Amino acid sequence: MHHVEQSIAFVLDRPEGERVGLAFLVGERMMLTCAHVVNAALGRAPRQSEPVAKSTRIRLHFALLGPANSWIERSAEVAAWLPTGEDFDVEDVAVLRLGETVSSSGAVPLRIGAHLKSRHDTLVQMWGPGHGRTLGRHVQGRLLGAVGKHRLQVDEVVHRVFRVQPGFSGGPVWEPSTSAVLGMLQAITTDDSAEVLVLDGTLLERALAATATTRPGLTLLHDHGEVHYDGTHYTLRQRRILLHGGGTPRAKYEIKVSVARFLNDEAVRNLRHHAKHPLSVGNPVRDIDLHAWCVLDVEVLRMDVKATKVRHEEITFDLCFPGDQLLTPGRQATIDYQYRVSDQMWGQWYKRNIKPNTDRLSVEAHLPTELEPECWGVTSLPSETSLEPLTGVQVRVEGDHTVYSWDRTAEEESLAEERRIRLDWFFWQRIPDSAEAEDAASVMRQFGILQVRDPARGREQSNLPAKTRSIDFRSENDRLLAQRILAHLRRVAGWVNRYHAFRPEVGMGIAAPQLGMAYAIAIVKVPDSTDYLELVNPVVADQSEQEARDFEGCLSFFDVRGIVKRPWGLRVRYQNGFGETRDDELTGGLARSVAHEIDHLNGKIYSDTDRMPEDESPIDMHQYRQLRAEHRINMPTPPAHLTWRAERNHHHPAR
Repeated sequence: MHHVEQSIAFVLDRPEGERVGLAFLVGERMMLTCAHVVNAALGRAPRQSEPVAKSTRIRLHFALLGPANSWIERSAEVAAWLPTGEDFDVEDVAVLRLGETVSSSGAVPLRIGAHLKSRHDTLVQMWGPGHGRTLGRHVQGRLLGAVGKHRLQVDEVVHRVFRVQPGFSGGPVWEPSTSAVLGMLQAITTDDSAEVLVLDGTLLERALAATATTRPGLTLLHDHGEVHYDGTHYTLRQRRILLHGGGTPRAKYEIKVSVARFLNDEAVRNLRHHAKHPLSVGNPVRDIDLHAWCVLDVEVLRMDVKATKVRHEEITFDLCFPGDQLLTPGRQATIDYQYRVSDQMWGQWYKRNIKPNTDRLSVEAHLPTELEPECWGVTSLPSETSLEPLTGVQVRVEGDHTVYSWDRTAEEESLAEERRIRLDWFFWQRIPDSAEAEDAASVMRQFGILQVRDPARGREQSNLPAKTRSIDFRSENDRLLAQRILAHLRRVAGWVNRYHAFRPEVGMGIAAPQLGMAYAIAIVKVPDSTDYLELVNPVVADQSEQEARDFEGCLSFFDVRGIVKRPWGLRVRYQNGFGETRDDELTGGLARSVAHEIDHLNGKIYSDTDRMPEDESPIDMHQYRQLRAEHRINMPTPPAHLTWRAERNHHHPAR
């Protein structure tokens, strides 16, 4: 877990360079602090509400970055100023913009959490200046009730013993278990007492919104989605902070609710399923019961909901602003809506399309811990092709649910339009024992492994990606991508090994195309070992004259086995996960497994006519187990000596 303190900086005053408060990183270059801290740094009156000139620079020292006892110093301009003079204490927020980033030194932007009002009685942690040689210190507390608008009080034990001092102002208040920032600290002292208050996340988001560049149409300052599962139903909650950048005033906001029971390549199956189980807006059983609210000028209002287009698996709604309220140019609105559907309608994933002009996108899946959830993230194009592992998925436990989350701003990561972000999951408590499962393919699908519809002879093109892209290790992006894909392949292989006990001599493998990732990457478990061979950009340089017939299985059609004729030996040229080139001579079961995975990288499966002998066809697992019980399946006998084709023909191996 990231150390929150590395993203906190001391705010220094101008004449003496004394610490007057804190600021913390919330984007590549954006930081939050208290307005009264900025006033102190500039020598102004503590509660002066007049905005600071944008050309004014604020000195910052990142205390825990860089070598020991060597602070990293930066300066920042005031990018947004909330105090208006009406209620300085509540609007005590300023946004700073760094001149250059500190990400290369290890600072990671912190994530702002939900309304503090929903965090009552939560244990929190704070960090601030120490005494003497102590650079900084931690203080623990507990959130209490609200103090006016947008503020909560911290456990009275903390301020009674004066552990929190004025120098803590502007620092984050976070949950120790998750590092999620719940608000910003205000340390207010008088001659005979001290008050420790927390400004909530809603106010902080409003301050960040003030820095947004005005763009035509709607800007999505923050698009946040959550899915909550109770064991039978999913509740979907969506929260969008909008900024109208110009044009015609808007009386409504259009949303689309769509469901899919099956994932990836099963569009036809989805259509048939939802024709029998359609969405509706009037049926008590299938009604999604959509509710929506908006916040305009800090007032919470109920929105009218009107269905405009109803299909079996998709309904379009207009969310209408109440009465004569309009979203006019320059105005900001927060829209919240939620609905509930059964798991008969919704599958085990949550997908968000990145909309135009999105500044920040976050998703969460709240899954019952007792069901032993496994969750991971992928990103894709609208066609659901070219899947890639999603980096930065975080996990935490809240009560009886395990929460998986992903959160990014546009300046941290390219939130390109038309891209899709997806969280996938399954539950171990609902995965049957492999010896009892009659449909192993459904289990493999839950692991994210694409399934071949019909592996019989003479099949048409499989639904696995037919073409894969090589990894260019000269590119930093490709190097990181290779590491992410290899890590995910190992994760999935671990699930498969937990589900099915493979014999020690079997070299189980998995290729990236089987997970919908069209890259030339695969892993193969070394027989009689726990190690995996990492194959990046593999090619067969040579193969032996001697061949062997043996049964093979495939994770993409796990319910059958088939006889395949393959060379006994292979010479394979490939790169490992670090880009180091290897030339290995492989024999026996390992050579067979590697050849099997390389086939997948070329869009082939073992039942293809050029792989399986003409007199053979795949057999189901019942027949296969019967043959093994009758000892009619024998291990191929290794040849005494291997003859290589390239050596016989006196030419160099193919490259």
